[in-house]
Formats: sequence, structure tokens, C-alpha cells
Amino acid sequence: MADTRFYIGDAIKFSWSTVISNLGLFIVALLIVCAISMLPVLFESFVAGIVSWVLGMVVTLGIMRMSLKFVDGGRGELINLFENIPLIMSYLLASIVVGIVAMLGFILLIIPGIIFSVRLQLYGWAIVDRELGPFNSISESWEITRGAFWKLIGLWFVLAGINILGLLAIGIGLLITIPMSIVASAHVYRQLAR
Repeated sequence: MADTRFYIGDAIKFSWSTVISNLGLFIVALLIVCAISMLPVLFESFVAGIVSWVLGMVVTLGIMRMSLKFVDGGRGELINLFENIPLIMSYLLASIVVGIVAMLGFILLIIPGIIFSVRLQLYGWAIVDRELGPFNSISESWEITRGAFWKLIGLWFVLAGINILGLLAIGIGLLITIPMSIVASAHVYRQLAR
């Protein structure tokens, strides 16, 4: 069984120092995400919406890969944003399954939905890190989060608070707090997946 001991403070400190040291890289990555999300608005077509959605998944997986490289002591690069095209189908299918399971859990008196959401939240990291298929990544997330439920809830609240502060800083603070949230999640994933 995975060691479920991680420290929220360590994840936040690591994410802060990583994002501040590589702020330009993270800002460019966020600007790419914003540009992709604007495609349907600019071109007002169904095709632009599909392209935006697919590119959004690719870049999301790329930001996750970049964050894991930082956690592993390496250096993330912009090229990482587009390295995960083969993983799109696994990520899409896992996202649909997790979404349905969480929704059913919320229908069943809310508490099961919270449990499923917390325990299954790391499936994307497992896909990027180990190139697992959709069901194996969901199973992996369930396994590595065993015993870490309350700490993961605590992490959610801390990251939500940090992002609220980023929003209060005229929204510009989100350029720091959103990447911090992603890197902190990568740090926690790596601690749990050992």
C-alpha cells in the first residue's frame, strides 16, 4: 500500500518556489490555455469548439507532465504541453467515468459523491505519469489515496483559499495561484504514488 503521508505545507512551499522560479514559463502556458479557450468565441463555429476542447485536453495533460518534471527535480518546458496527444483517449474516457461516478455519488446523498471525487481525483496524474489506461488510472487513484482522504480535503481547502487570494489580487494573482495549485497537486501525487 502507498505511503499516505504527505504534508500540505511542503506541497505549498514547493509549488510556490517552483512557480516563482519559473514564472515566465507558467504565464506563457496559461496564456496558451486562454488562447485555446478563446477559439470558439473568435471563430463561432462547432469545429472551433471541438478543436478548442481537444487542444485544451492536450495542454492540460502537458501542464501536468511539466509539473511532474519539476517535482522529479527536472525542468519543465513548453514542448511538454504538446507531448501527450496519445493519452487523450485515456484521459477523456477516465474523465467521463469519474464524472459519472461522482455525479451518481452526489445523487446518493452527497457524501458518496465527495468521497468518490476525493479518492478519484488523481487519475489524470496516473495517466500522464505512467501512461495508464482509463480504468487502471482510476483504480490507481483509488488505491494511492487510501488513508489520505482528510489530508486531500485539507489540500482542497488550502488551494481554494490560495486561489481566492489570487482572485482578490485583481485576478492577476491567479497567474501565480493556478500554477501553484497544479504543482502542489503534482507534488502530492508523487508523494502518494511512491
